[in-house]
Amino acid sequence: MIILEVVNNRFSSTDQRLIGFATRMCPNVDVLAINCNVVRIMVLKRINNVLIFACKRPINVLSDYHRLSLIVSGLLLKYDIVLVDNNSNLHHILCCSDTAINRCVISNTHDVIDHNVFTTVLHDGKLLKYISFKHSAPWLISIRLFYPTLLFDNKKPDGQPSLTSRVQIINFNTDNRLKLLIYSRKTTGPFGSELPKLTETDIVIAGRSSFGTSENFKKWLLPLALKLDAAIETTRGAVELGCTPSELQIGGNYQVISPKLYITFGISGSDQHLPSIEIC
Repeated sequence: MIILEVVNNRFSSTDQRLIGFATRMCPNVDVLAINCNVVRIMVLKRINNVLIFACKRPINVLSDYHRLSLIVSGLLLKYDIVLVDNNSNLHHILCCSDTAINRCVISNTHDVIDHNVFTTVLHDGKLLKYISFKHSAPWLISIRLFYPTLLFDNKKPDGQPSLTSRVQIINFNTDNRLKLLIYSRKTTGPFGSELPKLTETDIVIAGRSSFGTSENFKKWLLPLALKLDAAIETTRGAVELGCTPSELQIGGNYQVISPKLYITFGISGSDQHLPSIEIC
């Protein structure tokens, strides 16, 4: 399955390239299309089934990411491989969904070499790394395509696609709101002065830019951190987006932590992030 998003009533040039990439691994490709209608989906070629959300308003991938992640996590187990564009916001949706099914995401995937042998790019494409999945399907992959993918012309002489896609509608209810537990413990500052320091705590909770805003970051992580008496840390992307202050970043500022328990939300891992973590 490939997860795509229609922006300004159009698919990007990368979307069809992702389908071409997917058909190299599997002949049957389904698409989960966000903010798409039945007419627009027909511009895509070489797909079997299409899943479309029924919603009263356009879905905001950043603000609606939690409900999207819940729906996506329920669909993942039906597929062997799930692909997204590494440079899109859908990458964060996939990273949030993987925790619900106890899977991991391979990011910056550049090519498929063989069955369960993939290459990822490091340091802006200067280095390639071979990676394989040890766990069973579904395999979750975030694709970063540098070069055009060669596609075959699958049209009939009359110009119509040779394959008619079957469309399934998924209800996306925007009226429901999730309720969080509210703790009476008072805090000050962006994440509370009562929280322990990163370098002095046994428990660390980590989040990334997929939370979207500082309010969401605090809303979801602070209650758990207060309950466990844990510190909060984040990645460079979340700092650049304004979700967290820079003093909570590890990796880029060479701050090294060594907790006994490390809990992450939406972090797929990277060579810059993992060396800064020494699990006791």
